[in-house]
Amino acid sequence: MNAKHARSTRPAQSGYVLLEALVALLIFSLGLLGMIGFQAASTKIATDSRFRTEAAMLADELLAKMTASDVSKVETEFAYPNGPKFKAWLNDRVIAAARLPNAVVTPTFTKSATTSTLLVSLVVEWEMPGVAKDPKQIKEVKGRYVTRALLF
Repeated sequence: MNAKHARSTRPAQSGYVLLEALVALLIFSLGLLGMIGFQAASTKIATDSRFRTEAAMLADELLAKMTASDVSKVETEFAYPNGPKFKAWLNDRVIAAARLPNAVVTPTFTKSATTSTLLVSLVVEWEMPGVAKDPKQIKEVKGRYVTRALLF
């Protein structure tokens, strides 16, 4: 009779270890998917950071060229889009170097009424990589860096 009793309890427990293994595999898979998501997000953040750094370096370089020029000539030499020094810098450092995808650099100038200073505002915009272009999307996703400097 003891032999029959041992057999009757065994079938009720069969498959329990397999069920535990499947649950463990499910938990592991969800954790792995979460890690892949974190990796994708960190790659996007690193790429965005790299492009912002490139934009800051380009803006700083252009401002340095403006600072080296005579303040009275800066507005004509670096006028958007056809100032000779601006056009040369744009073609050489932005378009040819292809540092930022579809970059647009827009300088604006504000003269001081009382002093011989010039406020320069630079806007650097670029297309964010990896963004699907949806025709229904109203606003394009662009990166934007804005800086201002006072030349005198």
